[in-house]
Amino acid sequence: MRRTLAVAGMAVLAAAGCSSARLAWADGEAASAGAADLAASTVQQVAPPPPDQIPEIDPLALYGDELVFDIYRKKSKIGQHRVNFERDGERLTVSVEMRLGVDFMFFRAYEFEYDATEIWQGRELIASTSYVDDNGKKVTVSARADGDVFKIDGPRGATLASSWVFPTNHWHRGQVNSRIILNTINGRLTRVEPVAKGIDRVATLQGDVDAEHFLYTGELRDTEVWYDAAGRWVKMAFKAKDGSTIEYRCRQCGLASQQGQAVAESIEPQPTSSP
Repeated sequence: MRRTLAVAGMAVLAAAGCSSARLAWADGEAASAGAADLAASTVQQVAPPPPDQIPEIDPLALYGDELVFDIYRKKSKIGQHRVNFERDGERLTVSVEMRLGVDFMFFRAYEFEYDATEIWQGRELIASTSYVDDNGKKVTVSARADGDVFKIDGPRGATLASSWVFPTNHWHRGQVNSRIILNTINGRLTRVEPVAKGIDRVATLQGDVDAEHFLYTGELRDTEVWYDAAGRWVKMAFKAKDGSTIEYRCRQCGLASQQGQAVAESIEPQPTSSP
């Protein structure tokens, strides 16, 4: 049973922004100093999407000052994910907080905490920091613009990139136009191929909405995201290693509530005592 709970917890790393639980755990192994020095001396050639594929959005107008998802596994609510926005002129600060816990019987069997901060200047990311506490195992990843390069520091040491790329926090619709993104769990530059899957009707606590469905392939696998016509992030789902589905359900994502508590009751199942 403990192994099953640990597997579920590993899978939630993807929800916080990693390319896969397998990659996150692999990155827990310390790299040699020589490998870290080599990575730091080589500039990896990367690029964000072209400017015409980065929507110029105002997240405060799109979402309000906070974006909130409830996290479910096997019909049980196991956590919550919050994104807050604060603007100062052209500078935007995005704060992400995710708290998750899996209970078994009468005790807490697994906990996961994720905190991240992004700083944007106009359409460009200039800094990102993330902190992870995976049931006591702690990791920090930081990235920042440094002259002509983007410097990333993670568990394996330093990496130099030729440009900023989208971090894996999903609130910005432009991320699905990327071919390489920054994994905010392990500090890796992760190659992705998002595939458009059409329009789905998505249930949220603020009412139903039509949303474009994307499936990530490449190094970010078994992860699906949905954005409405305005570019709001309204849903996410991915597979745990035990085959169960982890689902992000929008509690507050900038949609006008039309059906209130009736909607909440229709899509929010009663909690169960076992994972």
